Parts: sequence; structure tokens; C-alpha cells
Amino acid sequence: MSDFRSYTEDEKRSYVAPTCELCGQHRHVVWNQEGDRWIPRDRGCSNEACPQFSAV
Repeated sequence: MSDFRSYTEDEKRSYVAPTCELCGQHRHVVWNQEGDRWIPRDRGCSNEACPQFSAV
């Protein structure tokens, strides 16, 4: 997620998390609020079997 674009509340609801380049599963996304905009932060792969898995 090299994209540092911020999103409105409505855009955030329709956001689709990127896929992991190793296994194809979706990645965990955590949202940080800055004013009335939201910024997605990548927290790693959601697949427990993937080397890029993050339990955070």
C-alpha cells in the first residue's frame, strides 16, 4: 500500500483491501483519522499460513 491517499467516510466504506503478493489473500487494513479524512495503513497479510501474516 504505497498509496497515501486519504478517504472520506463514504469512500472508506467502499474501500477494498489490497491482496497479498505472495498468497493472494486480502491484507489487514487499519484506519487512522486525520481531521475529517481517513488514511488506510497496511498491517500485513490476513492468511495465517503466509510468511507476511501479521496478528496485529
